[in-house]
Amino acid sequence: MNNFAEHWEEAGIKAREIALQLVWNQWSSLGSMARSTSFKNKNRVIDPESLVLTSVALQKEERRLTEVLAWWAHDGTGLLSVQRMKKMASKTRSNGKDLFSEYAQLAALCGHRSWNNYAEHENQPELLHNHQKDTRLELRGPENLLLRLRATFGVGAKADIMSFLVSTPQFSATVPEISKYLDFSNKAVRDALKDMNVAGLVRESSGRPASYSTNQLAWVDLMRSKSDNKTDHPEWALWSAIFPFLTSAMEICTAAVSSSLNSFLVNSYARDLIETYQYAFEFHQIELPDLAEYPGREFSAAFLQSINSLASWAK
Repeated sequence: MNNFAEHWEEAGIKAREIALQLVWNQWSSLGSMARSTSFKNKNRVIDPESLVLTSVALQKEERRLTEVLAWWAHDGTGLLSVQRMKKMASKTRSNGKDLFSEYAQLAALCGHRSWNNYAEHENQPELLHNHQKDTRLELRGPENLLLRLRATFGVGAKADIMSFLVSTPQFSATVPEISKYLDFSNKAVRDALKDMNVAGLVRESSGRPASYSTNQLAWVDLMRSKSDNKTDHPEWALWSAIFPFLTSAMEICTAAVSSSLNSFLVNSYARDLIETYQYAFEFHQIELPDLAEYPGREFSAAFLQSINSLASWAK
């Protein structure tokens, strides 16, 4: 096998490994019987819509995820935003609509009527036969900040924005930045921040464009349970970019190894993928190679290097 094929094969295996380890770790943090020991997600705030869509996408790679998804559809669907997940699915490389519809079917079977209109396939009750028993949803810990705020204040832009402002390392952000990172419209973010500013929950800078921040330490202290002597500070992670990058990378690498696409298209799709999600690499300070230095078939080496950099961050 030549270096071109070897690079794509290695990148695909690595992307699959990262994605599976991350989703198993996050399900474990939510109280699932799933256990992950390779990666540690202790501080990184879980994005439930990204986690669910990615888990649906990875079922063919790991059938045990079907059991976990059935459990979450029963116990956790009420903490999901239908519209946010729908928007995320629309941005997924190839089959996002099908992934969204498949989970909507599970949610509808569990009695969540707001999902009925999105379940396009015939109901199949056997999908829930593997529902985990005696498993309790667990929302403690800094990684569950977003879900804890949703459970307390309701599902919507305000809970998500507060979670982001509490856990982002930049401490403050503008409306376009928040909109991009959270997958809400500028209007939804602006309206939410206006109310939150009136209530004194966020601070608006005097500059233009205005940026917004909150008292991070106060919120971390508020969310600390009485039994905790110390709560680690939550850290925002752009899972809505990281997860689709990984699943799309798997798809591209499979096409490259199987030769179902010619090398020109493979390199083009891979380059577009990195450029699309480059903002996430920059947000997390994940090193990317200089793409201009890898023309043509040589880009396979740059893509593998990008996957390896992401793996280092994930661990």
